[in-house]
Amino acid sequence: MAYMERKTLNLILWPVALILLNSLWSGISNNSAPYEINDYDHPIEERIITLGGVLGQDKPMPAVFDVEFQSLTDGGGSVEWNIFDENDVLIAQWSGDVSDENPGWEGELKPGTYRFQTVSEQEIITEQTLFIEPFGAYVFEGHVALSSLLFFVAFAETFVRKKGGEYLEKKNAQNPPAQEKAPFSHSSTGMPEYDALTVEDDPWRTPKGL
Repeated sequence: MAYMERKTLNLILWPVALILLNSLWSGISNNSAPYEINDYDHPIEERIITLGGVLGQDKPMPAVFDVEFQSLTDGGGSVEWNIFDENDVLIAQWSGDVSDENPGWEGELKPGTYRFQTVSEQEIITEQTLFIEPFGAYVFEGHVALSSLLFFVAFAETFVRKKGGEYLEKKNAQNPPAQEKAPFSHSSTGMPEYDALTVEDDPWRTPKGL
């Protein structure tokens, strides 16, 4: 009965562990690392940043370039930004008016060095932040690796428990428990003087009155 209850409990716990583990990985892989390019408190500058890969890999990573422009005067003005890689190849570009909506960009960037160039008229400031998801490129691989690891642990735990139970049963079968002897047992064997006594003369009789 205990074995069946334990087996049923395992059948419930392992799927729950699988769901929790993959949910945790989904949360980790969706986390993004921010890289500040420009902000409202400082003049617009050209920035160079270096993106590192996961474990030395060069797989493209999900990237979001969040951009906002603001004019210090009532008038508009033209603005533009460009992203170049380490070979000065144009990766992404946008140009328009300071009042235009959604001047940002979303795509993928490989690990490496990038140069962010922003061009604008006077009295215009900008806030630019690049968000990178380092583990976003390995969502599927992470789910496969963690699920495989969990299945391996489950199989190993079952195997060790089974072999351990068989070993203990075999050991107990080879060493049967010794029978306990009564510490004070009366024996009249070899004492004929006790054989001739009647019940009334027996010194081991029950006292009268009981």
